[in-house]
Amino acid sequence: MSANADPLELTRLKIVGATIVINIIVVALLALAQWSDWKTGLALNLFDNVLLLFFVWRRRDDFLGRLMVFGLAAGLSELAADAWLVDWTRTLDYSIGGGPMLWRSPIWMPPAWEIVAVQFSCLGLWFCSRFGNATGLVGIGILGAVNIPYYEEMAKRIHWWQYGGCRMISNTPYYIIAGELLIAVAFTLLAKLLPRASWSRTAAIGLAGGVAIFIAYAVAYGVTDGFARH
Repeated sequence: MSANADPLELTRLKIVGATIVINIIVVALLALAQWSDWKTGLALNLFDNVLLLFFVWRRRDDFLGRLMVFGLAAGLSELAADAWLVDWTRTLDYSIGGGPMLWRSPIWMPPAWEIVAVQFSCLGLWFCSRFGNATGLVGIGILGAVNIPYYEEMAKRIHWWQYGGCRMISNTPYYIIAGELLIAVAFTLLAKLLPRASWSRTAAIGLAGGVAIFIAYAVAYGVTDGFARH
């Protein structure tokens, strides 16, 4: 960390990193639970939110609070991307999880994307400050392409969602891997606008994050599967 770095940066990274480790472990355990459904997804994301909100309150970390608002706004506007994947590409199916829906997505999907946005924005900003912008963006993109598809791979076993009708590696579409790489980079670039943003502008930047998710998936789907196949 440089002399001018945010003094909360290291502890913020630790709590965000803790959510990543916890989620990986819990998802692995849930793969063994035949009773898992939408309620386990909701519970895990509520736990993550409580953990992060407690940190925001305890450490008075306004920036992490902004990241959470940014992520939730991105998760709400991402609902359009989900609807496109479900209804237009017909490659995404949430029916195996059951439960209440928001448009074409499970009710817990916006807070799930909130956590993803917080995790990759925080890590991406640290990568950029530590290794430089170009290397940092490459690093977070690779991490996004590797880490997030882990959840895509496990989701079918946990009864959260499943894919079909597209090119895939096991249970994960090629376009998801490419799209998540682009999304991790987009989150990092947008998060660079947050440190001095008002709360309303933070929410607007988050909405732009949801648009970036849609664009990333559309570009990736076009490259890996081709719109002509629809």
